[in-house]
Amino acid sequence: MLYKLLPGLLWLQGYTTRTFRQDVVSGLVIGVMLIPQSMGYAVLAGLPPEFGLYASIFPPLLYALLGTSNKISIGPVALDAVLILSGLSVLAEPGSDQYLQLAVELTLLVGLIQFLFGVLRFGFIVNFLSYPVVVGYTSAAALIIIGSQLQSLTGVHVDSSNVLELAWQLLLNISNWHGITVGISVVSLAFIFFCKRHMPKLPNALILLVSTMLLSGLFHAGQAGVEVINSVPSGFPALHFPEIDFAKLGQLLPVAFTVALMGFVGTMSICKSQESPKDKRSVQPNQELIALGLANALGAMFRSFPVSASFSRSAALRDAGALTQVSAIVSSGLIAITVLFLTPLFADYPLPKAVLAAIIIMSVLGLFKYKEMKSLFRQDKKEFAILLVTFVITLLLGVQQGLLVGVAVSLVLVIYNSTTPHMTELGKLDGEDLYRNIHRFESISVRKDVLIFRFDAPLYFANKDYFKTGLYKLIKQRPEGALKAVILDAQSISSIDTTSLIMLESVIENLREQGIQLYLVSLIGPVRDILTQSAALREYVLDEHMFPQITDAVLYIDQGISTRASIAKQTNANKRRR
Repeated sequence: MLYKLLPGLLWLQGYTTRTFRQDVVSGLVIGVMLIPQSMGYAVLAGLPPEFGLYASIFPPLLYALLGTSNKISIGPVALDAVLILSGLSVLAEPGSDQYLQLAVELTLLVGLIQFLFGVLRFGFIVNFLSYPVVVGYTSAAALIIIGSQLQSLTGVHVDSSNVLELAWQLLLNISNWHGITVGISVVSLAFIFFCKRHMPKLPNALILLVSTMLLSGLFHAGQAGVEVINSVPSGFPALHFPEIDFAKLGQLLPVAFTVALMGFVGTMSICKSQESPKDKRSVQPNQELIALGLANALGAMFRSFPVSASFSRSAALRDAGALTQVSAIVSSGLIAITVLFLTPLFADYPLPKAVLAAIIIMSVLGLFKYKEMKSLFRQDKKEFAILLVTFVITLLLGVQQGLLVGVAVSLVLVIYNSTTPHMTELGKLDGEDLYRNIHRFESISVRKDVLIFRFDAPLYFANKDYFKTGLYKLIKQRPEGALKAVILDAQSISSIDTTSLIMLESVIENLREQGIQLYLVSLIGPVRDILTQSAALREYVLDEHMFPQITDAVLYIDQGISTRASIAKQTNANKRRR
């Protein structure tokens, strides 16, 4: 019962000193990454930097007990930050007391939504976000995040409705760029880029943060006009249950649903990408929802903002050799020490905002999926179109709108594909006892008196007219009076509904009037059961019109032999009678 309530404890079975050493080392590595990242993502979300530090302490501790993955790092994420900023900035001024209160309420709502979805076993919702939507959305979000940091990089503030207008306005105001701020930005970006290229294991972000704080304090950067962070509260916030502002609940819920969904999708994407056949335990989506939900709910009580799994930190966690979520406890402990004892240093050694902006930009560059875009363009133009629509709408109208439009377009494409599935005529390969698509093979023969075709989808009310129209089109291609039999290869028909049964009955009757018999082959068990339970079709399909393979049907048509017909007639009803 304890392991069921706290699945994270399962990783402690057989825990050794060697495992502990690896977890400690990896935990310190992630903690070092989290300190600058969490502060940067909090600022990106329009919140004070300490919110990011709190989010890196409390939620990961609870996830370590409740989560089912030992390969992800929970904490602040850039995508969540930009969703928070875009969703809350229309309700309150970023940085204001009301904005901070809304952010905490949002965190609680996100936690409650994720927890409720987990309890209701809604883990399957991750399937509603297709790969093209995720790639288009994250790539556009990466550009939005980078654009949101341009003001900090240049020291100029402009009004804009989207990232493209922001970039244009900054270019028009290039003469107003703050020289020292731009210099700090260029050096910071160059330093991180150089370290990632030549010294990837170096904690470049932390080194940059510490060194620029020292230089900022020594040379009084704030007095020179550089925007700095010079106040970070010391210690932990008091435990407080957030009060929900019901007047704005209706406006908060869409943002909360989006953050909750994207946080879960991102977490599951990382979990699935790192799964291995050698893993002792599989990730459980519903339990992940519960773990994330309770972690966010706890974070809300300590003035945190929503957390989920990070791509970059999870990769670093794996590379550092982490074996369990004990590493998360170690990293949380390191950040807790920082909050308790090191935050007073910001008063004497303020942190330039340009440095945090550079850290954020270099952290999210990997979210721009250029290679994936290029690959998808080559593989599937329809799915690339979904990616492009999601990308453009997200970039121009916002992350929530882009996500909703992307999901809607994906669902429309799914519906279209299911109503117009692949359907083809089959012919016999020369010298082989095989029947294949006549459009894919040259050495293939087609009989004028027998039409063989395959329908590659479940047969249901939305595609039954497409089935009927396609079949009649193939029949009309035969010389008049030549066709004697039609064989439907039904191996790809996984189900058939009542509407389609009625359609099939009318097709059979219509063909009979023309002296043509319809034969069904390769039917799977559930479809056979439905056909034999139909009062109108039962006698027809059982009366030598259902065969296990195309060759059996052809043999019956040519010679009247049906030695294996009984195999095709096997149903659950037969089994029960025996």
